[in-house]
Amino acid sequence: MVSLRGALWVTLLAACGGQHVVVSEPAAPPAAGFLLSVTYDDLPFQEALAPADGALGGTSRLLAALTARSIPAVGFVNCDRGGDEVLRLWRAAGLELGNHQANHDNLNRVPLETWLDGARRCHEALKVYNPPRFFRYPYLFQGKTVEVRDAAYAALRGELGQTIAHVTIDNHEWRLAQLYSEALAAGDVARAEAVRGEYIPHLLAATANARTVAQKKLGREVAQVLLLHANALSVELAGPLMDALAAEGARFVPLEQALADPVFSLPDAYVGPAGISWLYRFEPVVSAWTWEDETWTDLEARYNPPPPPP
Repeated sequence: MVSLRGALWVTLLAACGGQHVVVSEPAAPPAAGFLLSVTYDDLPFQEALAPADGALGGTSRLLAALTARSIPAVGFVNCDRGGDEVLRLWRAAGLELGNHQANHDNLNRVPLETWLDGARRCHEALKVYNPPRFFRYPYLFQGKTVEVRDAAYAALRGELGQTIAHVTIDNHEWRLAQLYSEALAAGDVARAEAVRGEYIPHLLAATANARTVAQKKLGREVAQVLLLHANALSVELAGPLMDALAAEGARFVPLEQALADPVFSLPDAYVGPAGISWLYRFEPVVSAWTWEDETWTDLEARYNPPPPPP
């Protein structure tokens, strides 16, 4: 199973006027409890990664696990992908739907107006289900130039009145789901079960890392926002994951309560191509996200090795 090296400490370096942070050696995560909002991206479902009972069956099981624990999750929708029955299940469970752009367009690759058109169309489509309050950037890409970043933000906030649903606990959960489905498709049950066993430890490590980054940058616990996706692994392990997070001190709160933490009002100081945690975007700006990179390398080496030479 993946090492819990996600519980890293962050060393603040006085480089370039104190504007850089470098992730360094492992340490124990903070012990105190913390507020946590749970969010799921790519609704109605990541179809290629759906469980055997499909998007509807999987959604029903996911929502049952969340509602049994009174977890006020928000699901972020790619509105051009249909799935009305799935979205109505979310609303029937009393859970909110947010805007994840109509077709999950990449702001770093499509013209700004094309991207904003997708945000506007999704905003209108969601009114059938609930007043759309929250927006989540696809891939967490917020624009690789100051001009694009600021223009997109201004349109989302000013024209659409959206609250940006920043993520603090970024992770490779989506990749684990891909690796799991690939192993099952290949008939490699042992590898699939090994990947499945990584899921909860990986997300606990990502949570510990985010809490430590916040402590080192701000000197306190912050409200955390966890990024998950609607896929087979998130369905199968929803209940055990939420129980494990609660055991780590998580107190589950609505997204609006988490986003009321002053950390989310800090100025966005990052400009560049990466899709990164909000904790890395405000000053001092992170210059390396070692936990994320090392964990990716580790997972790929063990579960997606390169093919043998011909």
